[in-house]
Amino acid sequence: MKDQDIPFEIIYEQQTLKVEIIRSGKSVVYKITNDKKPGVFFVTRAMDAEKKYFWTSIPEGRLEIAAKIGVLIEEKIKQ
Repeated sequence: MKDQDIPFEIIYEQQTLKVEIIRSGKSVVYKITNDKKPGVFFVTRAMDAEKKYFWTSIPEGRLEIAAKIGVLIEEKIKQ
């Protein structure tokens, strides 16, 4: 993707999800919405104590889904 702040779509478990980028200083949060289901899901990259990056949800607690969606976001951004 050439302009990384333009909303885009990803496919996760046969569902189309809309991804919007929210920037605040050096932080980037991705807002995930699904037209077929109510609610919003937020993911971001964080750094652990060993200085390794990982995807996490906001609020925390949905790490597995955040990791899977994060990989799809990375793939889309690299296009």
